[in-house]
Amino acid sequence: MRLVLVVPGLLDAVAAGVAQGRAPAVAELVGWSGGPLRNADGLDAEIASRYGIARQTDWPLAAIRAESLGLVTGGAYWLAADPVTLVVGRDDVAFSGIVDDLTITDAAALVATLNAHFAADDIELVAPKPDAMFARLAAAPRLATHPPAVTPGRPLRLRLPEGPDAPKFRRWQSEIQMLLHEHPVNVERAKNGRPAVNGVWFSGGGVLPPRPSPSPHTCTFANAGIAVALASHAKAPAQPLPASAAASLDGAGDAELLVVALASDVDVAQIDRLWAAPARDALARGRLEQITILAQDAGDAICWQTCRPGLWQRIAGAARRRDLATELAAARRT
Repeated sequence: MRLVLVVPGLLDAVAAGVAQGRAPAVAELVGWSGGPLRNADGLDAEIASRYGIARQTDWPLAAIRAESLGLVTGGAYWLAADPVTLVVGRDDVAFSGIVDDLTITDAAALVATLNAHFAADDIELVAPKPDAMFARLAAAPRLATHPPAVTPGRPLRLRLPEGPDAPKFRRWQSEIQMLLHEHPVNVERAKNGRPAVNGVWFSGGGVLPPRPSPSPHTCTFANAGIAVALASHAKAPAQPLPASAAASLDGAGDAELLVVALASDVDVAQIDRLWAAPARDALARGRLEQITILAQDAGDAICWQTCRPGLWQRIAGAARRRDLATELAAARRT
């Protein structure tokens, strides 16, 4: 069995100094991997590849998410259209974050405004949930997108859509900024001290891909996020996160691939004790043949892949105290 352990906030926690010296098992697994791999397509795309999803012109993540939320995707082209807060500076625009606290009424009001403006264009926005907004197009554009990322000091323009049809989408994003600047929803949010919804971020474009076949028997444990949508697409719905790696191994049955997607705010010391240490021990005993740890940095996916260490490697590891911050230093974008 192979384990994919998704720990989105690992690098941020270590960079903030809250995990140094407190996660020896994570440090050991990272050290055994021989070094990180970086995927500029982002963490969700990296996870999707584990389920047999292939890139189209872009990664078709929006269609998979939309399907999991009950939308009829048909043969349309779908993009995520996440409501975001943008901060306008002197020389550039910075991405502050995705807005995930809209009410149903507010989301509907924003969608109505945008659809009225784009009524003559080949785009329609829908919001099956307040924190999940999508754009539907009848024809597939020639477009490649990037997942949103809060990257201090890195120009936002480097993450805008690319491709022959990108100028149209960049123009639409600028029009959306103007439309939402003084929208009643934002006026009310300002009164309540909440960040403005002054932009939409397009990403994850594509048509719904076929269900992977044949595919490895995959077992997913996740409470939210793209792993839940991917498991649903594969007709093997995700199970709620158990308390530990031991419980997930016991619950995976005869699965060939076990995907565990942890929340981004999980304490690193708990991850080490409940997940990394039992997984490391299972790898050493041969119950697991491979462990992959996935995290993210500056919008990119970071991947450490570890196979069962040899005897001398285990002996050397037991005698060496690894520091997680040092082990992860090579993975951070400078």
